Amino acid sequence: MRKIAIEDLIQLLGVVGIIGSLIFVGLEMRQSQRIALAAQVQARAEMQTDRLLSSIEGNIDGYTLFTDANYSFAALTEEEKQVAILLHQWRGVMLENNLYQYRTGLFAEEYWRQTRNRIASWYNNCELRPNIDAQYVESFVSYLRSLPDRCAE
Repeated sequence: MRKIAIEDLIQLLGVVGIIGSLIFVGLEMRQSQRIALAAQVQARAEMQTDRLLSSIEGNIDGYTLFTDANYSFAALTEEEKQVAILLHQWRGVMLENNLYQYRTGLFAEEYWRQTRNRIASWYNNCELRPNIDAQYVESFVSYLRSLPDRCAE
């Protein structure tokens, strides 16, 4: 058997160290990119929700419409219906963002379990369901289409 010279062993360990360092840097860059993309999605969601909610700022009656369990949509006035629709769209933007954050690994599993139920409840509010194809990204629309659809019954 051939003996390895100490210099060769040191060079081999140096090369392995460099390769390990490059792999580590690559993984760090990949994680940084995921975080940057998620931050962009979050910023777009914030801008969109700000736009939706700005039209009802100062409308104290609008706060009673924040949760659709507080009212019957059919019994609302036309103005209240518009506020309820805006709030429902706002919820949709937030839920779409939550799904993206979850899929990129930036949303904890315990929060996802709760959010998953909220998405199903939001989607199956038949009176307020928006045109999902026109308002949401394809990945969110695909997720919504995978849910049981109580509105189709």
